Amino acid sequence: MISGEGPSPTTLANRYELVEVVGRGGMGEVWAGRDLRLGRSVAVKLLSPAVALQAGVRERFQEEARSAARLNHPNVVLVLDSGEHEGTPFLVMELLSGRTLADEVASGPLDPERVRRVGMDVLGALAASHRAGVLHRDIKPGNVLLTADGMAKVGDFGIAKSAEGLHLTDAGMIVGTAAYLAPERIAGHPATPQSDLYAVGVVLYEALTGTKPFEADTPVSLLRAVEAHDIMPLAEVRPGLDPSLVATVERAMAKDPASRFSSAEAMAAALQGALQGDHLVGAPGPPTVPNAILSPTEVLATPTDPHPADVGGTPTGSAASDHREEVRRRAWAIATVALVAVFVLVVVLGTRDARSPSAPSAGSSPTSLPSPADGSLPEALDRALRSLEEAVQP
Repeated sequence: MISGEGPSPTTLANRYELVEVVGRGGMGEVWAGRDLRLGRSVAVKLLSPAVALQAGVRERFQEEARSAARLNHPNVVLVLDSGEHEGTPFLVMELLSGRTLADEVASGPLDPERVRRVGMDVLGALAASHRAGVLHRDIKPGNVLLTADGMAKVGDFGIAKSAEGLHLTDAGMIVGTAAYLAPERIAGHPATPQSDLYAVGVVLYEALTGTKPFEADTPVSLLRAVEAHDIMPLAEVRPGLDPSLVATVERAMAKDPASRFSSAEAMAAALQGALQGDHLVGAPGPPTVPNAILSPTEVLATPTDPHPADVGGTPTGSAASDHREEVRRRAWAIATVALVAVFVLVVVLGTRDARSPSAPSAGSSPTSLPSPADGSLPEALDRALRSLEEAVQP
C-alpha cells in the first residue's frame, strides 16, 4: 500500500515518478510527478488505503476513470492513464498550475466578468461530459483547476460516484461537498445534469459574493439548510450586479430541477448574454424607429412565427438560436429598408414641392401624393419599395 505518511516510492507502476504531494482530500492525495516513459510532468491521484479497501470502490474508480478518459475538451482536465500499484488505485492526469477556483475565491469576491469567464469554461466542460453521458456529481471550487493564464478546467469527472456509499468520517469533506449538493440529491434522488447545473449556480454565487449561499457549523445543519433552500438573494448580498447575471445564477439554483436550465448549453447562452448585452436575457432592446414603421420587435411578434421567443430568455438549442438570429437579421433589414423608403419619399415630395409652388387645385386633397403622368412611382422610391419587398421574402 502507498501512504502519504511514509517516504514516497521512486516510481509508480515502473513508470510514474512521484515528486511531491500537491493536494489531499477525503479520498486520497494528489502528487506532482513525472512520466518517465514520455518525459512529461503529470499529476497522479492516489486513493487512500482506507477508501481503497472498501467494497466495490476500486472497480467503480477504474470504471469512472475510463469514462473520464473519453472526454476530450479544452476545459476538462485530461485523464492520461489509470491502474493499480500494490493494491492502490491511481489516476494519471495532466499537471496544471496547482491553483484552484477555491484559492482565488479565498481572496474575496471576484469581478463579474471573471466569474462569467470561469462559468463559461465550467459549462463548456459539463456540456461535453453530459453529451457523453458522464455526470460530474461533485462540482465545487476545489475541482475547478486554473491554468497559468487563468483558464478554468474541471477535474475529477465521475470520481464522486466511486465515493457513494462510503463511510467517510471527514466532516470537513462532507461540509465542503454538501454545500454544492442539490436539494433533490439530499432527498435521495439520483444525480442528473440539472443537479450538476445547480452546483455551478452555487459556485458562481460564491465567486460573486465570497460566501456560500448556505452556511452551517455541522454537516447535519448544513444539509437541513440546503434542503430548506433558504437563500439570501444574490442582489442583497452584492448590490449593483447586472440583473440578468443575478437571474441566471438564481435560476440555476432553483429548488425544483424543472425550473433550472434544460442543459449546460442553455445556461452558458444565458450567462454569456448576461454580461454581453444580449437582449435575449433581459438587456435593453434595440432603439425605436419612427412611427408607421414596424420595429423588429413588432415584426417578430407575429402569430405566424413557429418559434416564439422564450420569455425566460433561454435558447433551447443551436437550431433555435440560428432561427432567432435569422429572424432578427431579416427584421433589421426590413426596418432599415423601410427607413430608406421613407427618406426617399420625403426627398421626392420636397423636390416636387420646390418645383411646383402653386397651391393644389380645388377638389384635390392637400395630402394626396403627386405622381408622374403615367401613374408610376418615382424611380428612387420604387427601387426602395422593391428592396423592402425582397427583404420580407424568406
